Amino acid sequence: MKNACMILIAVLLALPFPAARAGDDDGWTLKKSGNGIVIYLRDMPGSRTKQFRAVMRVPGARLSSLMAVFDDAASYPRWMHHCIEARVVKKISASERMTYSATEAPWPVSTRDMVTHSLVRQDPKSLTVTLTIRAVPDMLPPVNGRVRIRKLDAVWTFRPEGNGDVTVVYQLHSEPGGSLPPGLANMAVTDLPFNTFIKLRNIIKEEKYAMARFPQITEPSR
Repeated sequence: MKNACMILIAVLLALPFPAARAGDDDGWTLKKSGNGIVIYLRDMPGSRTKQFRAVMRVPGARLSSLMAVFDDAASYPRWMHHCIEARVVKKISASERMTYSATEAPWPVSTRDMVTHSLVRQDPKSLTVTLTIRAVPDMLPPVNGRVRIRKLDAVWTFRPEGNGDVTVVYQLHSEPGGSLPPGLANMAVTDLPFNTFIKLRNIIKEEKYAMARFPQITEPSR
């Protein structure tokens, strides 16, 4: 369903989350499992929209290949579910930047857009890469006809498994804003990560990403 656009991307917050199975003790409930992808949901205090956590294991993946896709903002409409526009607003450093993105919505719901700050870190011991994202809605003026998402916290984690595989974890909570009923927004939190993961898994195989090198990213020994 196109309602996935109410939650968005991204992009890319907080601390890295382990890719182990989410349990009832931390409030996560299994929502969907299939095609090598597992989706969990949980309630957020003070919010009517749920937080999602998606996990998948990608065989034969390179950390630099994943980072190359995220570094290429122009590629976002190809793999981020229902994203129609993305561009870098300000590049602060090789690991930090501001990004604008927009996601389509079915009529009569307005297109949602957002401005985010993202930061990449790599743990020197585990080599896990963490991409944290938060909304900075006032970084750019409002765009006519689009509803600005003012609250979004997300984290992407890429954890090498030691056998050439990488476990990818995507966790996000946002407030879609506007007059969107929370029921519609909550219907999106399964479709968004599931479809995004499928497309991401395919695009990293393309040569320009598969062969990418990032000096700031250390690949595990094989």
